[in-house]
Order: sequence, then structure tokens, then C-alpha cells
Amino acid sequence: MNDVIEGEVLEGTFRRRERNAGRVVDVLPPSKDEKLAAMSRMTPAEQVDHVTEMLVHSHAGLLVALAAQDLPGIAEAKQKAATIQEIAKQLRMGKDMQLHAAEFCRRAERGLGVAIREGQERGEILRPKEAVTPRNQHSTAVTDQAKYGKPRPTDYATAGELYASRGGIYDMTDGVSDEQFEAALAEARAEAEVADNSGHYALSRANVARKAKAKAGKSKQDVSAHPSDEPVKPSEPASRQFKKDSTEMVDTINHMLQGAVQTLGYARAADVDPAQAGRLRTEISTSLLAIKRFVREMPDARNA
Repeated sequence: MNDVIEGEVLEGTFRRRERNAGRVVDVLPPSKDEKLAAMSRMTPAEQVDHVTEMLVHSHAGLLVALAAQDLPGIAEAKQKAATIQEIAKQLRMGKDMQLHAAEFCRRAERGLGVAIREGQERGEILRPKEAVTPRNQHSTAVTDQAKYGKPRPTDYATAGELYASRGGIYDMTDGVSDEQFEAALAEARAEAEVADNSGHYALSRANVARKAKAKAGKSKQDVSAHPSDEPVKPSEPASRQFKKDSTEMVDTINHMLQGAVQTLGYARAADVDPAQAGRLRTEISTSLLAIKRFVREMPDARNA
């Protein structure tokens, strides 16, 4: 998966298409380094606005992928989160923004871990015992795919990310409920806010994993030990572990809509390509009808 950025949102191998002198051409999104170079010329306030917009879009993408149980989409969201965190760090942005980026990265990593374990439970993702060779040997993904017709966990994250001895993705997943993870993340965030430095360690995967295991009743020795290759039964059904509150999802969509409305101020309806206007009008109208229908069904506070 490439480190590239599409518009305000990081993307994977996505190519956008642009019109150039009447021709439709493939245009690679800018790389992370190119994005960093461009953002380095912005004012600090512009950088904050830009990274905030990337976080909002990426968070919305993560929620959508989680709701759809779209494992490739969740893996892509995790990759975006890591890249945004690196951008905030490289630009030496304010502590609060760096913590926001780190917190989103931890949420995306846990989301991926839960999705992988759920996929293994459904029989859609390879378990270690099904692999042709042990996971610590040279990649046999092609052989495994041919034999079993399903991907390996390491197709979505590296073995180092999943099994890190100091705290891997599985340490924030196996046997850890959603509530325990949220409590661990909140505790780590509080430590980061009072830290003298940027607070990177407090919200690192290793520290959040240690706290998550402690919340789940595990000993400190268990956290540093190598986790089991097999999914550990959580304290609640896996299918319910990472479901997000409807209010949170709708609030995220609300922020995206507000950003879209503000962006309209830079466009003129009369300048829209007539060849595209019909399609855009239909698609936007359909989306607006769905939004209006949803809003009508929301409870009225006066009747609560």
C-alpha cells in the first residue's frame, strides 16, 4: 500500500482521473513527502485546519469501513491514520494536534485487530494453524491463498505491528472489551496531556496495549509475553466489540457536511461543466433526500 494523499484525504493505491485538454488521464496523488513539503509552506493555523480535515475524513472512512465489516477498508484507514500521525509529528505541530492524531491511530489499529479476529472466527481469514509455514518464516501468502482461498492477517498489517513484544495490535484486541480499551485510551491520553514532552510514549501502541491488558485483568508479564496466534474470546461478543454509537457516526457526518457547505463558497454553480451537471444534480439530490429522511426519523428533544 502506497503512502499517498488524495486531496485532503490519504489514500492507498487509488488513482484519481482528471481532464486535461479534453483527455482523461490518470494522476497519481501526491506522496507523503510531497504533501509534507506543500504543508511546510502553510501557516501554523492552516496546517491545523488541514490536518483536522484529514482526521475528520479519515475517521468517517474508518467508521464506514467498520460498519460494513470491510477489512481492506479498515486496513486502509489504519494506514491513513499512521500517515497523518507522522505528518503531524514531522511538521512539529502543537501537542494537542499530535495527540489527536496518535489517538486516532490507536483506534484504527484496534479496529483492524478486531476485524481480523472476527474474520478468523467467520473462517474468512487464515488462522496460523492453516498456514503452509509458520508466520515467522518467509512469506507464503500466494501459496496460502491458492490452498485455502483466503487472506492472511499479515496481508493487512505487518507481523511486527500485530505481534510486537512491547505491545502489538493483538494486545489491544484479544480479551479486551470495547469499554476496557476506551478506559485504557482515556488514561493514556490523560498521561500524555500532563507529560513534559509531546506525550508520544503515553499514547504509543505499547503503552495503550499495556493499559488495555491491565484493564482486562492481565498481569504486566502477560503484556510483554508473546500473544497467542489464536483469537482470544473477548468478554463480549466480537461482533459487538467495535460497533460505534449512532450519535458519534451522525456527528462525524454532520462535521463533514458543514465542511462541504463551507467549501461551496469557493465554487460557482454556473461554472459547473454542463456535461457533468445532470449527473451531479441527480446524485446530490438523492443524497440530500436520504439525509432529510434520516433527520426526520431522529427523535425530537421536545418529546424526549
